[in-house]
This record gives sequence, structure tokens and C-alpha cells, in this order.
Amino acid sequence: MPVVRISSTTALLLLFCAVPAAAVESLWPALDNARIQVPAEPAPCRDEPPTPYTDALQFKSKYNQSDASKSSLSLGFSPSTFFAGRRVKSYLKDLQRYAQRAERANNPAKSAEALGCLSSWLDAWAQAGALQSRDASKTGMAARKWALAALSASLLRTQAMSGDRYRASDTQLAWLQRLADIVIEDYQPRRVAGFRYYNNHDYWAAWAVVGVGILSQREDYLDWGFAGLQQMFGQLVEVEGRDYAYLPVETARGKLGAEYSHYAMVPLTLLVETREANGRPLNERERELFGKLANFAARSALEPEKLPELDGRQRYPSRHKMIWLIPFLNRHPEHTWARRLYQRQQGDVDGYSQVGGPLKPLYPAFAL
Repeated sequence: MPVVRISSTTALLLLFCAVPAAAVESLWPALDNARIQVPAEPAPCRDEPPTPYTDALQFKSKYNQSDASKSSLSLGFSPSTFFAGRRVKSYLKDLQRYAQRAERANNPAKSAEALGCLSSWLDAWAQAGALQSRDASKTGMAARKWALAALSASLLRTQAMSGDRYRASDTQLAWLQRLADIVIEDYQPRRVAGFRYYNNHDYWAAWAVVGVGILSQREDYLDWGFAGLQQMFGQLVEVEGRDYAYLPVETARGKLGAEYSHYAMVPLTLLVETREANGRPLNERERELFGKLANFAARSALEPEKLPELDGRQRYPSRHKMIWLIPFLNRHPEHTWARRLYQRQQGDVDGYSQVGGPLKPLYPAFAL
């Protein structure tokens, strides 16, 4: 079937013609009925923070690099990558555990203790300059960007759940901005015209930087992230006579094509939502294309055998990577394929640590 590619030059025009908002707004507004009680002063934390990770980020990919589709796992075990990655992931999950403990606290003292640990653990890694090493492999750069995405989303989530009363400290914001600057250095070279492998890594980098932009009121970070979203529109392929559009670099992942189509939808949806919150909505054509991309992602899980763009039998996408359905359906509740997938999953698509944890509490009007 003939395909139609969207011009990347055309896709970029809207970004530079857009009128910027007066202030940077979060995609997750402060909840009127705050679930986190914020004390005047955080309580001391009795838990010692883990040693900040300041070593080189020379991590190895879990995928076999000789496999063109990067869909088979490497047989070579890398203990250094495993243990370093586990240190960083454990730290991030513990931060989210403290935030959720504050959310569930039934008295101000327990909330103060949880927030005290969240703040002191962030300060410890910020003051040490954790994750800032320029001695990084491609996989190490990816790990840094994923960590920044989780950090910024966790703080945005906590800020919203506290009714906008919990804020990151100046020390923490300075660290996050240093990390954002490094992520831009890492991923800007991939934005050259015609770069063949612009993919989910770049979308996650864009979202990570935008998250910091919201926290620190840096509109230049939003500009950089939104430019990354526009580049995605330049990659989309429409199939004539079909109801979907797809990202060819994601579908090229062999049996993981469906999985990576969903993985890409997570940061893309958060970027779209941030544009909406900041007075830079998608235009009519972009909304149509994004809806078609959602069609493809949903259909890749529901009926992959009917999508010739997917290569062979697909691994069913991970539940948590369908979390994009929550913000997407909150805005587009009548989207047929997204609703169908959400119902197939019985709504069990929430709780991805890479976006800060459960998202449904941030959408109190969500009812599907």
C-alpha cells in the first residue's frame, strides 16, 4: 500500500509560530483536594540516603547489538551495568515510595517524616552531582535521561498532589537543570535532518527536559522538548486507506514492535498534554495524526496480526507501558481504539515508575 510521509519542515513551522504562554504551567494542575499535607518545616529523615551515583555511566545494552531489530537479549552478562542500574533504579523507586507514603499519611507528622526523607535524599544526590558524568556510553546516556524523566515526573506529581504546596528546593532544581543541560548535549546531535534512528529515546529525552522546564519555569526547556515532538510528526507514516499512522523506527523492532509503539506513546502523550496546558495545542492536522498514532498503538495490542507493518508474532505490550491511555482518554474519552484497549485491560494500566507512579489520582474527573 502507498505511504505518505509528513514533511519535517512543515511539522516544525507551528512550533516557531506559536505564541508562548506567560508562565510555564504543569500538565498536572494542583489538586483542590490535596492528598499530601505539607508542614512548615520537613521532619528529619531517619533513613540514610544511598551513596550518590557519581561514577562513569559506561553501561552496556541488554539487547544484542548485532541483531538489526535489537529485539533479542545479549548473552553477555554485564555485572557492572546490572548493579549500577539497580542502584539508580532503587533510589528512584524509594523517592516515589516516600512521596506515596506522604500521600497515604493519616496525620501531619507522618506526612512530614515522609517528605523530610524525600527532600533529604534529593539533596544528597544533588549536592554530590549524581548522574552527571560525561564518561557515558549510549546506554549510560539513556539511563541518565530515564532517571531525569522519573525525577521530574515524581516531583511534578508530588507538587500537584500537595495542592502546589510542596516545591523542589533551589539545590534540587539546580541539579535537575544541570542534568537537563547534559541530556540536551547528549541528544541534540540526533536532531539533524535525515537522522535515521530518531526514536523513543529522543521522545523520552524531550519529556525529561520538559519536566524540568515545568519545575524550574524554564520555557527554553519546553521549546527544546516541543521541537523534539515536532520532529516526531515528521517521522510519522500514514498508510493510504487505513485509520492509523505509525513510527517506522519503533515497528522495526521485530517482535517488540508493539511494545515499543506503546513505550513511545508515553512521553509523546505527556508532551502533548504539556503543550495543551501551556497554550500551544496541536493543530487540527497534528491532532488527526496523533489520533491515528494512538489507533496504531492500541491495535498493535488488540489485533497485531492485522497490521502488516509489524514483523511477525508480537510480544504483548507491558501493562505499565499502556499508562498513556489515562491522559489520552482523559482528553479523548470517545477514542474508539484507545477505549477498547483500556476496557480489555479492565483499566489496569497505571503505576509506571518512569512517570512518577500512579497517574489516575492526577485526573480526578477520569471515569471510564
